[in-house]
Amino acid sequence: MTAPTDRPALNFSALQLAWMQELGIDKPWIPGDTSRRAAAPVASVAPQPHAAALTTSLAMTDPAPANDLVALGAPRPATVPGSAVELPRRRVAAGSAPASPDVQADVVVDTSQLAASASDLEALSATIAACQGCGLCKEREQVVVGQGVMRPAIMVIGEAPGDQEDRQGVPFVGRSGMLLDNMLSAIGASRDKDIYTANIIKCRPPGNRNPRPEEIAACRPFLMRQIELVRPFSILALGRFAAHTLLGGEVPLAEMRQQAYTLRNAGVSIPVVVSYHPAYLLRRPADKAAAWQDLQQIKAIAREYV
Repeated sequence: MTAPTDRPALNFSALQLAWMQELGIDKPWIPGDTSRRAAAPVASVAPQPHAAALTTSLAMTDPAPANDLVALGAPRPATVPGSAVELPRRRVAAGSAPASPDVQADVVVDTSQLAASASDLEALSATIAACQGCGLCKEREQVVVGQGVMRPAIMVIGEAPGDQEDRQGVPFVGRSGMLLDNMLSAIGASRDKDIYTANIIKCRPPGNRNPRPEEIAACRPFLMRQIELVRPFSILALGRFAAHTLLGGEVPLAEMRQQAYTLRNAGVSIPVVVSYHPAYLLRRPADKAAAWQDLQQIKAIAREYV
């Protein structure tokens, strides 16, 4: 039995093919010689100059929640100069009724005077508990000021309270706290002997998201006053937000490690060592070796000051 012959080729002029493509009925499965088909004009789209900036802006507006505030290497502003904080205006959905004047008005909070008025840690804790410098006070269970001994060899400063810290009112608890205790024990230190722990902000961000610049700025005067009252010999800054808040800049954490820093606060110079947050190390165990180097650095510094 002979194979069936092909159907006659259907040949179209270049003009016909162009109109068919324009109408959206171009049929590539039509048999025949396709060499006569006119190449469909390809419309070039000029690149939008602000497309990348818009994408970055949208991504930074609503960042994905970061459980336990992991220390990431990507640079991001973490501090706002000064202690007067101008909070952003609340957004109003398109077509909705205008917000009341008290909602639209910019809110300026100067927490530096509140922090300076605290004569001791007890007074500072009460001031922080009553603070409404940012919206975090509306959702947290309790403030997490700090815990440890006065004039410690090392003041460990993390980023923000997590879920367990918010419930217990103590910094560095849960799995992150257990890892921190093991890290400190490895260099002969402990919380009840020569350590004071705290965070850069004192209220838990919802969903354990990263702290925002205005929240950090509102709480920074409290942190600086806390450091002044605790009087540590050295500081171990864990996580990029802690490092940027204390030292400024936007350098990635990995590049800040193994450097010599000095924090000048209230007329006192305090050596600072930067390392990874324990929550980050739980996710990236391979970086524990680098954290061990940082622990050796802070151990050597603290030994000189004890």
